[in-house]
Amino acid sequence: MGVAAETVFGTPVPATNFLPDTQCTLEVDPGWFSPSVMMGQRDLQTFNLYGEQKIAGTVEGPLFPSNGIPLLVYAIGTDAVTGSGTPYTHTISQANALKSVTVEKNIGGYQSLQFAGCRVGKIALKCAAGNEAATITADIAGQKAAVMDTPTGITIVNEAPFTFANGTLTLFSHARTEVTSCTVDIDNGLKETYTFSGQHYPSFITPVTLKVSGTVDVVWDSLDDSTYGDYTTMENGTLGALVLALSQGVDASVTVNVPQIALSKYSNDLKVSDVIMSSLTYEGSRDLSNPGTVTAVIVNSVATAY
Repeated sequence: MGVAAETVFGTPVPATNFLPDTQCTLEVDPGWFSPSVMMGQRDLQTFNLYGEQKIAGTVEGPLFPSNGIPLLVYAIGTDAVTGSGTPYTHTISQANALKSVTVEKNIGGYQSLQFAGCRVGKIALKCAAGNEAATITADIAGQKAAVMDTPTGITIVNEAPFTFANGTLTLFSHARTEVTSCTVDIDNGLKETYTFSGQHYPSFITPVTLKVSGTVDVVWDSLDDSTYGDYTTMENGTLGALVLALSQGVDASVTVNVPQIALSKYSNDLKVSDVIMSSLTYEGSRDLSNPGTVTAVIVNSVATAY
């Protein structure tokens, strides 16, 4: 799966960044329908019509320092890059207008489907202990598609994805080393608008809302400890930050910051012959003194802004 930012919404550009993905379900629904009418026939479908064409699907793969990382950038907002040499630091700030991108679905290296006018509607980061990489899952909506008989040449940066051993989590200003799993879900509330444009595809794909939420699983310690007492934190309505950082040293890292969260659910999992686990559900909200509900900092070898 390849991706590149567009200069003009819906005008395709060649892919410049590629994700070694595990699945890509991005497909075209042409919007075929046939109205049911009474005309002295038993056939339920007579007229072949086309209404709203939809392009939607999910792209999923390991979370790398740079391969596929534009999906995270374009789900949040704008990139400001600093540094005079490797590594470079990309500071991702929340924005109301999200970039449109071209997504290329390479099929066996023989042909590609090129989807133009795409935006990232939802993105989920997950890092869990186990023999698995951290993952990025992006729900994408697009405007139109074209067949490429000659796919764009695939270029993959020689780097490894992150795992839980690369991860640290800070919750309400406390480093939580007993975490076993963490997710960060960003939902941009995409709205497709169809107009009298003479085309079946949407004229606008607009991010109209923003919601950030997720879960954290920890080994249980206490109900009311000042650091580990998540139950009391929830009951007191305590507000604080969540920072998920994945690092492979000074040259490669991804840090996601949700400056203000509240715990909305808390539960303990009690099982015979197992340690006690706690599951936390959090909701992000905007603190007017902070730049937004979610920001990120990416350190890698890419010199230009995404």
